[in-house]
Order: sequence, then C-alpha cells, then structure tokens
Amino acid sequence: MPWQLSEEEILSLCGRLERLYTPAVSDVLDEMGFRNCAMAAGFSPILPDTVVAGPAFTMAEDKTDNPALLKDMDPSFVVGLLDAFCGSLKKGQVVVVDTNGFWGAGAYGELMATTTKYYGGAKGAVVDGPVRDIPRVREIGFPLWAKGSIPTDSVGRSRLVGLNEGIVCGGVEVNPDDIVMADTDGIVVIPQSADLVELVKHAEAVVVAERRSREELRAGKSLREVYEKYGRL
Repeated sequence: MPWQLSEEEILSLCGRLERLYTPAVSDVLDEMGFRNCAMAAGFSPILPDTVVAGPAFTMAEDKTDNPALLKDMDPSFVVGLLDAFCGSLKKGQVVVVDTNGFWGAGAYGELMATTTKYYGGAKGAVVDGPVRDIPRVREIGFPLWAKGSIPTDSVGRSRLVGLNEGIVCGGVEVNPDDIVMADTDGIVVIPQSADLVELVKHAEAVVVAERRSREELRAGKSLREVYEKYGRL
C-alpha cells in the first residue's frame, strides 16, 4: 500500500529521521509489530558518522557469462542505460542493490556514485555485496553502505535484471518507496504498511528519553530510578 503522504511530507519526515539513529527506529518498528526490518549484520559505511533516510529505488543484479569489455561496448548503449536508470530516480531517494549473492565484481563504483548523486539526486546507496573506487566515492561525499570491496569491474561479470521492483537486501524485503534509513549501526527498512508519521514521532520521543536516561545515570541516579522514570535504558 503506497504512502498516504505527499512527496514533500515524506522527504520532511526522512529529514527528521536523519537526526535520529537506527537502533531507536528499529525498537519502534518492533513495538509497532514490524520485527524483520533490520538488514543483517555486515554492511559498513564508507563515510563514517553519516545518516541517510529516503524512499528506496531498487536494483537487482546477477552474474552473467557474457565476457564483454567496456571498450567493446557501444557508447550510446552505455550512456542510454545510465540515462534511463538515473532518469527514473527522484531527488532524495536511496538506491538499494540486490546482487543475488554474486560477489565477483563491484556492484557500485565511482561512475554510478557520481551519476546517481549529481544527475539522479540520490542521497546514498546500500549494496548487498562489494563495491569499488572507494577513495573516489569518498571524495565526492556519496554515502554508500556495502559488504566489502573488490577492484573488478561489473561489465562482463554482472548484469541488471530488475529495476524498481521488490527485492531482498540484507535478508529484508525492500519495495520501491519503502523508507530506507542507514547509519553506522546498520540499515532499517520502514515498510509502507507502517504509519510513518507516528513512527517518527515515537522514535523522536525514544531518543529524548534515552538521552535523559544517560544524563541522569551520569549524574548518579540509580538504574531503578531512571528505568522507572523513562522506561528505557
């Protein structure tokens, strides 16, 4: 079920999520009955202390046996493919890539990061597999979460098999426009069946309660006092 919110409202709520952290959002999702929304461990951000949240734009890739080289490909085909992909992106989205378990090539690199950031307007990307060109991706400041790195090119090793369709990334189902939030702790997916407004309000309250709990514990209050007052540790 699509969000019953305008694009402007969704992006505003995502901005509020970016002032929070994934453990608080994950806890609220649990409390709301959504218990399989955190991607499996193993993703690492290439930019430390970065938080992004935005509607998902999904990609599915898979291994190919076509040993093509970039120099042998028609430039108009390559440009046309990137143009079609980035032309479908909306500003503020997070690209989510399912590699279907193929780890033999970088599923994201300098060209994709540059194109999706400056042409497509993407906030960042989450890749269930390895990436490459990490120093240059860092240089342009593109937030990217991945499961390791590899120097090999995807051309002739992997192929695009799906665009903006339901995928599984990190063991979690991700549908186009689900909200993806990523930070140093990991990645959570907020499905469109959730009440996004209430979730954000509740998560904000959790963050405030946890901050006050820490402050009072540091000031010497007992664990029992703090827990009874805030209900969180």
